[in-house]
Amino acid sequence: MRFISCFVGFTLATVIMAQPVAGSVCKREPIIERPVIGLVLGGGGARGAAHIGVLKLLEEMRVPVDRIAGTSMGSIVGGLFATGLSAAELEDIVIGQDWENIFVDQTARADRPFRRKRDDDFNLFGPKFGIGKDSSLLPRGAFAGQKIVLFFESVVGERVRQRNFDDLPIPYRAVAADLVTGDEVVLTEGDLTIAMRASMSIPAAFDPVPMGDRLLVDGGVVNNLPVNVARDMGADVVIVVDVGTPLASAEELTNVLSITGQLTGLLVNGNTTRQLATLTPDDVLILPPLGSEIAAGDFTKMDNAIPLGYEGATRQRAALAALSLSERDYSAHRAQITSCVDQPAIIDFVRIDNRSRFRDAVIEERLHVKPGEPFDGERLDADMAQIYALGFIEYARYSVVEEDGKSGLVVQVQQDLRGTAFVETGIDLIGDSDGTDLNLRVGLLKTDLDSYGSELRVLGQAGQTPALYTELYKPFGPPLQWIFNPAALLQRREVNLFDDDGNRLAIFKIDELDGTLALGREFGRSAALFAAVRWFTGDINVQTGDPAFGDEHFQGGEYVFRGRYDTLDDRYFPSSGALLRFRYSLSDSSLGADEHYDQLGISAFGAKTWGHHTLIAGSRYNTTLGDDAPVYALYSGGGFMNLSGLETDEVAGQHLGVGLASYRYRFSGTGLMPAFVGTSVEYGTAANDRDDIIDDGIWNGSLYLGYRSLLGPLYLGIGFAEDDRRTYFLKIGNVFGQPGLGR
Repeated sequence: MRFISCFVGFTLATVIMAQPVAGSVCKREPIIERPVIGLVLGGGGARGAAHIGVLKLLEEMRVPVDRIAGTSMGSIVGGLFATGLSAAELEDIVIGQDWENIFVDQTARADRPFRRKRDDDFNLFGPKFGIGKDSSLLPRGAFAGQKIVLFFESVVGERVRQRNFDDLPIPYRAVAADLVTGDEVVLTEGDLTIAMRASMSIPAAFDPVPMGDRLLVDGGVVNNLPVNVARDMGADVVIVVDVGTPLASAEELTNVLSITGQLTGLLVNGNTTRQLATLTPDDVLILPPLGSEIAAGDFTKMDNAIPLGYEGATRQRAALAALSLSERDYSAHRAQITSCVDQPAIIDFVRIDNRSRFRDAVIEERLHVKPGEPFDGERLDADMAQIYALGFIEYARYSVVEEDGKSGLVVQVQQDLRGTAFVETGIDLIGDSDGTDLNLRVGLLKTDLDSYGSELRVLGQAGQTPALYTELYKPFGPPLQWIFNPAALLQRREVNLFDDDGNRLAIFKIDELDGTLALGREFGRSAALFAAVRWFTGDINVQTGDPAFGDEHFQGGEYVFRGRYDTLDDRYFPSSGALLRFRYSLSDSSLGADEHYDQLGISAFGAKTWGHHTLIAGSRYNTTLGDDAPVYALYSGGGFMNLSGLETDEVAGQHLGVGLASYRYRFSGTGLMPAFVGTSVEYGTAANDRDDIIDDGIWNGSLYLGYRSLLGPLYLGIGFAEDDRRTYFLKIGNVFGQPGLGR
């Protein structure tokens, strides 16, 4: 009977411990008859995936983990494992991530609001510099870590809400460094997600993490293998996993990058050596055989690192066997860990910590989690992406907290640390057989005119087409859907007139002042409709050609209706999505116009990708409905992807039609700076008779190289047209849309 009573009591205790309790404080039985085992996971970037392979073997051998201390990637694997995940679950989560994408902060272009997509019209490829009071000229790091924090929180928020890291399913510590003092900082409490983020904040790559009066960065520079931290947690025996990158040889130190990397490596290896010197014969050191094949930045090779971690642990199987538990004791150990895992939270309250330029109502409009609903990490990730996509936000993130016995959601939105006013830069370059056109742009963007994020943009352009442009973009109401968009443009542009054989007959210089009042409505994230009234005035001067063409002053006024549907993933090198645009304008004397005419323009482009292969197809059709547009309103064709075998603007007329099919192959580069080779086939022309677009259309084609350079999207190639015509071109700027400023 006593045996039965003990068995029943043990079974009930195990079952009770196995039931997750929301917001529970983790209660543990003291470890008496065996040593307390600490797991030390070192930093190493992508090489740190080997830690998962080690964890798999530890579970197979029933080796308990009672304490975890980690640095950098070790803090990430260790922090996630500390939430009670099994090694197999952890492997699925880590391998299932798109690690190239997770280090790109921007919300995918297809999911950005229409306003931010329209920024691409201005070809502002250069960096944006913050200016003004309390602004920072440059960001503190290349990445703010927006997506990686959401990744951490999507796992952590479903499993734990404890603020004291001793109350996690497995007690845990993350090691960071104070950027100001250089001190080692051991994180013992707070937001687990932010602790992991702080520990892996490689200086210059990631923004430092403010915490109290400290500014935290990657702990690898002070303690990449925190053996001492695990011992301070009460570990009697430590299992240490070192995945650090070996130092480079003299032959490999050939440039400034390799030498700079070596200096960092010397710091990391120095503190690692000091920690390894403290190991005792009872401790276990695991060295996964990663070699030099997997570098710290090879996140696409993380699945290759996991079996190497398992292999490295297997080499220490004999030493690990001494720490193995019986099946019964190990089951009890895992049951206790499971008992400390919280149930998925029912959100009792939502609190917004808003330090952005937007009023709270704008943030609330983009949140779809309400009190009384269960935690939904996937939905919250999408909501945070939309808040971040408003633009010039340092981060938009959330955390699940426990306060007064209630589970809540705290949403934090931080304004861009560069401030709210920015200097913007851009460039257009078109070089072909006819010469080179270069335009340089610089502008000011003010983003906080009101709490709805109204923006004022002023741009100046110098070069072949000098221009000055300004616009106000003023949304109304928290949804930011109704838009008032007045704009003004002063520009000098050139219009070429060619004969049927491609010979230039005349060059016109047009000086024009243009003002527009527009009211529009955005629909979701992909579409918008605008109605506008446009006034313009200018002078036409004959620069080259028959003086009989004559100089002319003109006055214009138009009613304009325009719309756009845009789901392209990339405006400059699209691989998916579509871009559809239409514009109808009516020039009318009621607005002071000298000429009465109406025009319609429709264009559509789409892209589809299979692996490295991309197909792009599209067409443009522009027509003057009465065949009576003046010279300043004529349509023109010629140039890359717009009848590539012709010079820029080589054909002009009342009507323009172009059909395009293009194939592109991505052969080099990374997700950030891809390189391509491609070809295109185009058919069409500009003509004064609408039927001539088809009847007298010209076959064109191109072969080109594409590269996302530091100056902007760059194309280099050769264009072909009928009658053995060809052009050689170099282009930086927008292909699928108008270049820069102006008409």
